[in-house]
Amino acid sequence: MNRFLLMSVLALSACSPEARDFAPGSSDATSSGTSGGGGGDAVAAAGAGGDDAPGCQDGLSFCGGACADKTSDPEHCGACDHYCLGAPCVASRCQPLLLASGGVEPTDIAVDDTTAYWVDPVARQVMTVPVRGGNAEFLFMGDPPFAPQSIALDASGQIYFTDSGLEIIMMATYEGDSTILADGQTYPMAIAVDAANVYWTSADQGTVMKVPVAGGAAVALAEGQDSPLGVAVDATHVYWVNEGGTVMKVPVAGGAPSAIADGQVKPQDIAVDAAAVYWTNDGGTVMKAPLEGGPPVALAEGQRNPRKLAIDAESVYWTNDDGTVKRVPIGGGDPETLATGQDHPLGITVDATSVYWTNSAAGTVMKLPK
Repeated sequence: MNRFLLMSVLALSACSPEARDFAPGSSDATSSGTSGGGGGDAVAAAGAGGDDAPGCQDGLSFCGGACADKTSDPEHCGACDHYCLGAPCVASRCQPLLLASGGVEPTDIAVDDTTAYWVDPVARQVMTVPVRGGNAEFLFMGDPPFAPQSIALDASGQIYFTDSGLEIIMMATYEGDSTILADGQTYPMAIAVDAANVYWTSADQGTVMKVPVAGGAAVALAEGQDSPLGVAVDATHVYWVNEGGTVMKVPVAGGAPSAIADGQVKPQDIAVDAAAVYWTNDGGTVMKAPLEGGPPVALAEGQRNPRKLAIDAESVYWTNDDGTVKRVPIGGGDPETLATGQDHPLGITVDATSVYWTNSAAGTVMKLPK
């Protein structure tokens, strides 16, 4: 299929965002000025009042000018001013908030300041929903073989996704305009983007690829890899995991790939910050190693098939096949369970206040204050 015909097919499938019915419960509750960024003792100490404030009965705390039960108050859940965004507070923990339902098998997810974006390859859709709650909308939908797999955003608001059915790499806008950056790609999987290029992996081909966001030829940064899956990028290097057991990097400009870690058990996903690279191992661990290489450290062990992960300045977040969403401090510490009873959580991302994930078996998109 040539580039013109591919574009013609997708032009018919692109949608100006179209409302889709769903029932989020109370998803517009984020209009309050309090944020979801609390949840610990340090935040409770910094909140308005505290447990030792006068006038509150035993078991209550003085928060926001009134006495509150931090075990059940959704505006002060576990800590003063830790707001549950409209979801209940149970045993000092905010419950996950349903942002969207009715999908078939949502996988990867990304967020910006206003919107969550996800792909559903089985439903053959790219979807959006406001992060504050509202109607989910189609961004793209198509007939077979359209099958979007992974999604990423750049700082300017452009949307990028891999499509394993049409074997293309797409750049799109929220309004539904689209450009094919690369075609003829065999089963492209994970995707990452910086200001200049889009990067993706192909497990079938054993390649890590890039193409300029401004257009141009796709080039292989690495070939002969053992089932490359997750991919990440920083200012100098592209990083990926090979399910065969290695964590790799290569200069953005091209060069010889080098191993950061080997002997890993089916690594799945990867993230990077200024000091370290983080990844999940299907064998049950969440790992960390210095960017320049060195002995990897297990941040969490005994996990049930950890899948996707995300990071912020303080924590590593991941999804487990046992229906849990967890986090652990970047510097090490005890893992914390954020959510249980999820139906095969998979894709995960974070913003300044919240954690978002897809439940691939339930067809739902969830949100939880940090």
